Amino acid sequence: MNYRTSIKRKAQDSDRKSFTLDFSPISNNKGFVRFIDHSEDQERTIGIKVVDQEFKYRVQVEFPTIIADIIDLAVAIQASDRLAPQNFEKKRHINVILPVRHPELMSAEPFQNKLKELLYWATGSHWVFDFQKRKDIERTVEQQLLFATEPRGYEVALWSGGLDSLAGLYTRLKMYPEKRFALFGTGSNPNVHVLQEKVANEVNFIFPGRCDLFRVPVRFEDSGSQQEKKKKNKFSRARGVVFTLLGAACAYLMGQKILYVYENGIGAINLFYRKSALGLDHTRSVHPRTLLMVGEVISELLGENFQVKNPFLFWTKAQMCQALAEDGRSDLALVTISCDSKHRKSEQPTQCGYCSSCLLRRQALTAANIEDKTPYIVLHEQHSEKDRSEYFLNMRKQVHIFAHLLSVSGETNDQWEALTRRYSDLEDIVDQTAIAENLSPSDMQGRLIQLYQSYVAEWKAVESRIAQSFWKNA
Repeated sequence: MNYRTSIKRKAQDSDRKSFTLDFSPISNNKGFVRFIDHSEDQERTIGIKVVDQEFKYRVQVEFPTIIADIIDLAVAIQASDRLAPQNFEKKRHINVILPVRHPELMSAEPFQNKLKELLYWATGSHWVFDFQKRKDIERTVEQQLLFATEPRGYEVALWSGGLDSLAGLYTRLKMYPEKRFALFGTGSNPNVHVLQEKVANEVNFIFPGRCDLFRVPVRFEDSGSQQEKKKKNKFSRARGVVFTLLGAACAYLMGQKILYVYENGIGAINLFYRKSALGLDHTRSVHPRTLLMVGEVISELLGENFQVKNPFLFWTKAQMCQALAEDGRSDLALVTISCDSKHRKSEQPTQCGYCSSCLLRRQALTAANIEDKTPYIVLHEQHSEKDRSEYFLNMRKQVHIFAHLLSVSGETNDQWEALTRRYSDLEDIVDQTAIAENLSPSDMQGRLIQLYQSYVAEWKAVESRIAQSFWKNA
């Protein structure tokens, strides 16, 4: 029995939520993946390509083949997570067959274990990889002559075009006037690329010549029916892993062993709101453990230490925006988009104003004394038949819980015990990432307590103003 037959039989016998994705070599055009949904006994072929030509601008003289494999792995994970529907009632079992240049490295047990652990943590799904020897020629960028950039101490950072990436970059530009920044963006939506470029241009106007934008889009061409296309996964929990893997490839090509992520600590850690809302927007895209695990996966393949760092882990979003407020650059924030599910109706604003990302944005801008002129649907509509307050009520409840737990005592040890009794994830973060943060466990505990104290104080100052938008039509 060959491997593919074995996978299919095991998938059908053991779990009706199993999928197999059989990839052709990832290329700049004419690539494809054969997607098999074992629960529905259906199969279709989807076109896929990666547009990685911008990697010709790099510091590395040669394009390392292992970096090309990391790019292929990221593309395969994105396609698999996108195509395989997820409803959290049953575990997904995702079987990936992928041609790579170094199957001996990627099939090794240490790497496989790290990769599976990362993806289970990020997506809640079980992943199995069959890495086969790639026989096709390299992609174009692997063969091109080097268009070398000067090795000027780049800080390479993920670039989404959102408020955190903007505020983080602006703060870092001010903190390190001697540095130059390489901003890495990706995605499959052209509108996202337009946004990324627009925000980067605004920053470059203020800090000329200090930022370079690189994008590596991943494109899909689904020949299936409209009904099949609608079955794609709405949650995409692997998105952060994919973004970080591709960003790591960019960082390495730019001669760096560190990739930076600019994300406020509240959003990065993303504690559950309350026990009755455990599944509500509980993404781990830039969780400290996710970043640590991606770094370990990359390090295992490279054979040398590689890190993914978030310099704003102990900052609130409002604190990140403070540099914009101090310099009178509040207008920059309005260029960004934060909404989890942007609206496209021409008569409505783009951002909803009531999802968790919009609410954190509104809270941060208000707390930073930045006039939020963003047009939100929740402020624009005169009357709504739907209750828009679900996320607000859950976020407000969580803040009240934080306030109660932090008020048990003035002693750090007591506050930490109260917090971790309710949110054990905080204890795990300290245990697993304190060394990577160059902090002692007690120091990291203190920094996290300060983070949540600041967050509670900010909400206390602005809660009534945010609440008005939900009760105006009551």
